[in-house]
Amino acid sequence: PPGADGGVDIVAGRGALGMEGPRLVVQVKSQERAVDVPVLRELQGVMRQFNAEQGLLVAWGGVTKALQREAQRLFFEIRIWDAGEVVKAIQQVYEQLPEEVQADLPLKRIWVLAEKE
Repeated sequence: PPGADGGVDIVAGRGALGMEGPRLVVQVKSQERAVDVPVLRELQGVMRQFNAEQGLLVAWGGVTKALQREAQRLFFEIRIWDAGEVVKAIQQVYEQLPEEVQADLPLKRIWVLAEKE
């Protein structure tokens, strides 16, 4: 849910305690409208506060063209996912997710007859 989280929704790192690099902060924007450059700059500031090497901005409503241009120069620091990319990422690893996660997010694979090319 929306709230005063200081721009951080997830903090993660490698290792048993999650303290090894690379360190990642995730900011999720759940509004339906596209987010703009100030959100990206906020994520950069949060990354500095948490000494994180990588950032992920999840924008359910997508991002503006200006934010896309700005993000291109930050390719090795920040990734941006819209709703479609989140779904694609889940589909790629769904079978490897723990049973409790699959129970919270029950998906069923279906097969559809493809048209001849």
